[in-house]
Amino acid sequence: MSNKYYKYLPWVILDAFASYGGATHYAQTTFDLFFLTIVFMIAYVALLYLHETYLKYKYKDLFIRIMSNSKKKSHP
Repeated sequence: MSNKYYKYLPWVILDAFASYGGATHYAQTTFDLFFLTIVFMIAYVALLYLHETYLKYKYKDLFIRIMSNSKKKSHP
């Protein structure tokens, strides 16, 4: 099961840096920095999981519906 998530490892690493950068903006103590970094990482991983399980298929259906060349009825 985890084999399909190896392709997201570079994104998780970049998100870790982004989480740390965002946390340094809001944190006042070392504990705040650690806590906010963990919270931001949980949010990134939750969005990644939501994308992988649900949104990817919705995007595909939406793209097919928008790009399909449906014939329009001509009015006489």
